[in-house]
Amino acid sequence: MLKHIILASSLLFVTTGIFCQEDVKVLSQSEVEALKSQLPLAAETAYNDGIAALQAKNYTLAVDKFTEAINAYENFEKAYFNRGLAYDALNKNENAIADYKKTIELNKDNAEAFYKMSGVYEKLGDKENTLIYLSKAITASPTVVDYLYKRSTIYFQDNDYENSLKDLNEIIKQNPSYAFAYNDRGSINRLQNKLDDAIADYKKATLLDKSSKIAFNNLGSAYRKKGDYDLAIKAFDAAIALDKQFYLAFNNRGYARYEKGDYDGALADFDLTLAIKPDYAFAYNNKASVLLKQEKWNDVVKMCDKAIQLDANYGSAYYNRGIAYEMLRNPKQSCQDWSKAAELGIEAANSYYSNSECYKF
Repeated sequence: MLKHIILASSLLFVTTGIFCQEDVKVLSQSEVEALKSQLPLAAETAYNDGIAALQAKNYTLAVDKFTEAINAYENFEKAYFNRGLAYDALNKNENAIADYKKTIELNKDNAEAFYKMSGVYEKLGDKENTLIYLSKAITASPTVVDYLYKRSTIYFQDNDYENSLKDLNEIIKQNPSYAFAYNDRGSINRLQNKLDDAIADYKKATLLDKSSKIAFNNLGSAYRKKGDYDLAIKAFDAAIALDKQFYLAFNNRGYARYEKGDYDGALADFDLTLAIKPDYAFAYNNKASVLLKQEKWNDVVKMCDKAIQLDANYGSAYYNRGIAYEMLRNPKQSCQDWSKAAELGIEAANSYYSNSECYKF
């Protein structure tokens, strides 16, 4: 009795989130002129020295200089903000938060400070405060699409597709040329099995950014899921043309070739994947799936062994190896593998284990 073969696919969705960056606020000439009437010379000089240190990535010196500026002028908003950036870069997170909060106390509409504070909370793994301060940044500057995009990626990673989609739609409304938003909306549509919508969004992303290997890869994955294997392969080809080391696209193209019935082509792609990334367990298991189709049972065992060596909790590899052992007339090992696969959440393995003669072992 030949069981179902489990083939692993590694698909890329959102990979271009906007993360906490190092922004340097340099006073404009008009801001300098406005401050001259109230800024002591010592504050202005120390602030400028702090900016120079920050730009040179000498964060400790930057902290010292901005502190001098604040000591000379206690309500120096820009000095607090930039000292917060320096503390942020030094991973002195509580100090950074304190400075960003002081910046907001001095200017409640400082969207950058809200945004930077959300980034610190993200580093700390505090998702609640990350979203709170990110939302405050958006309220303060609703037309800054990067803030919206950052929030959409957090919602997406938390599987909150409804709110992620709201932000992506708002981005597209404000900036119809924002390629990342189309790519990510396509991924939500794909996850919700709205494949035509997903394909349309991925295609739009590739038109707006012809250098986006991620969007081409995702387009291929949507076509593959729809069963349009030739179009999928063409999209993966485009991703690979942009990056010859893009092992995920080689793996996914192999998956499409497998489903199309081109087993030799699939094996070639999985071998190319492993040539780029020898520790990629998925590709070993995928090779095993092709070899099962070719009834090369001993080779299946070898490939699954390698996958399991790389990932001892890889349920699909245990499951496929169990099939090979059954065909090699080794029921004890087959049952052990199916038992392990079932333990790791592979439903089919549990079903076959329960309905076979594994109870004897």
